[in-house]
Amino acid sequence: MPVHFQKAALGACVTAAAVYTATFTAVRVRRCQHARPVVAFSGGGAGSHVFPAVAIAEELRKRALEVVFLGDSRGLEVHVVPQSGFRLYCISSVSLQRPIKSVANALSVLRFPLCVAHSACILAQTGPAVVVGMGGKVSVPACVAAAALGIPLVLYEPNAKAGAVTQALHVLARQTLLAYGSAAADLRYKDRCLVVGPAVRSDVLKSAEVRRRREAREALGFPSRGGRLLLVLGGSRGCGYLNCAVNNALPQLATVPGLQILWQTGAKQYVSYSAGHAASLSSVRCVPFIHDMGPVVAASDLVLSRAGASTVAELAALGTPALLVPSPAVSEEQQAANARVLADRGQAEVVPQVEVDEGGLAPHLLQLLAPDGKRLAAMRVQGGVGSSASSSALERGGNGGVTANGPVCAHIAITQHIHP
Repeated sequence: MPVHFQKAALGACVTAAAVYTATFTAVRVRRCQHARPVVAFSGGGAGSHVFPAVAIAEELRKRALEVVFLGDSRGLEVHVVPQSGFRLYCISSVSLQRPIKSVANALSVLRFPLCVAHSACILAQTGPAVVVGMGGKVSVPACVAAAALGIPLVLYEPNAKAGAVTQALHVLARQTLLAYGSAAADLRYKDRCLVVGPAVRSDVLKSAEVRRRREAREALGFPSRGGRLLLVLGGSRGCGYLNCAVNNALPQLATVPGLQILWQTGAKQYVSYSAGHAASLSSVRCVPFIHDMGPVVAASDLVLSRAGASTVAELAALGTPALLVPSPAVSEEQQAANARVLADRGQAEVVPQVEVDEGGLAPHLLQLLAPDGKRLAAMRVQGGVGSSASSSALERGGNGGVTANGPVCAHIAITQHIHP
């Protein structure tokens, strides 16, 4: 090996060691400067990662802890986190695309150490006592940096089936908190897993009151009594497939007496779908995004949606009947597992996307929206918060240990890893 190459390699190693030592020290110095402990949440992109994180963060803030977020500049957290009163630091991340063996993925692998270094700099600046990984590709660099710097790492898995990121980071984490006990089946170290229950924001839980349901309908411009409200959701970013299926079903849904439809299309598809069949139907209202989701879900008689983690958690908390079409594109069949949670309670009916391809959505919706309303009434009773039927269904589904207040249990678990 040439002498100049040996010197260059030695210099690089010495530099890396010096930078690591400086960052390691900076984290601890910064931590000592805080008047109260700081908890850093890493993750974002979709609502299934952002909303549970905000729910837990709100509980930590009530307990006099400081909270910061590390997320993606292109994700939903850019709007939701600052609106909730938390500071957001944007970090770099990479993702692998299919096919795995590609030039783009090779470049992503080369960029990953830089992403970890960027996250390490943010951690040195904020000095957290604990880092909480919420899953998704955005959380990976910060979680790896936390583990390398000796910062306690705690993971939270909001889905009924653990995702690939959680499974990979689980070996680095001191503890993995689960929304549902069934997710533990995919994780290696069962003794590090703790079921705390779904994390639902406090403002959503308040919407379950009957009085607030009536107020929500009036605020939305819908009758507080009589008629029925169908809420269409496609996730925080909208869903092109579901939007297309709903658009095709609108002519048949328009024949249902007293039916009002509130349709969240997503910002990118709002213009095209609001100008389609919806423009000619006074009973249909399109919106790009619903910021205050709790009152709207509580006010609805039926929700048509995908089966993302935050959507399922909020539906379960409010007991609203649902027709779920799990996305087959989500890895590890996470949405199918989430949908089974509500189906086992009797609160939801699940329709595979292949059935929608064959016969459309209208037959399934019309069956649930029958004039007698018996099916929806039975589903609401089964989904009633705290009902014995829903509790026993959860136990049969292998989700024992689910609590009514996931954020509180998560707070207790997280604070156990804060040391002076």
